[in-house]
Amino acid sequence: MRFCSIFISLFILLILYSSLSDASRALHKRVSPTPISSNPLPSSSSPVIMATLSSSVNNNSSSSSMVNSTQQDNPFAGKPTSASFANNMPPAYLTWKTPIPNQTFPPLYKIGVSNITLAWTADPNALKVQPMNLTIALANPQKQTITATIVQGTATEAYWDLATVDTPLMVGYYTVLVYDQRGPKAFPSPGWLMPDSRLLVALYSTEAYVGRSDSMFCPSCYVGSGESMISSMIPLITAFGVAMLTSIFILVSLLQ
Repeated sequence: MRFCSIFISLFILLILYSSLSDASRALHKRVSPTPISSNPLPSSSSPVIMATLSSSVNNNSSSSSMVNSTQQDNPFAGKPTSASFANNMPPAYLTWKTPIPNQTFPPLYKIGVSNITLAWTADPNALKVQPMNLTIALANPQKQTITATIVQGTATEAYWDLATVDTPLMVGYYTVLVYDQRGPKAFPSPGWLMPDSRLLVALYSTEAYVGRSDSMFCPSCYVGSGESMISSMIPLITAFGVAMLTSIFILVSLLQ
């Protein structure tokens, strides 16, 4: 009986010892620190860095494309206002978009009514210097120059309202002049804009009809002119007939 009690007590102690060992192991696993990686940055930071770099590259490329697009749309923008280049580089010439130059049939505009729209561009590869300003002037048939407007050097269009012109305009052909701050007779310089005078426009005006009442105007003078002409020809025809009959009588008498 005593032996059984000792055996049962040893069995209970063994079970308690086993339970305490399992609990100690579990507690050790919970408290033990996580091993530190040799990589100083977490693995999740790599995609963030790559995304940041990619975003930066995309922003730079988009900014560059926007600058290129702006320069392509407006060849006058984004360039120095003064520079010198080699003599083997040609000057830049103006290209008209509206209206199209036509020396044979120039575009017509009515004085006091029309609004002239002028639009131009230039070759961005040839134009290397941005004008400080552009003057749009017109030379009338008597070679007198009228300044229509002065725009910024990056402008590509201008408007001239013929209804608000202070200077009286005559009917005829006008030469449109476009030049930068150097004037209309600037010497050709490499990379600079050449003065342009190839566009010709025609201005006209209409007047109300005014009836004539002077003594030199006679609308009914030629009424019945045919009858008066016939009556004036009758004496000539009569004289010619008498002369022919007389000649015939003389010839007959001579032949007999």
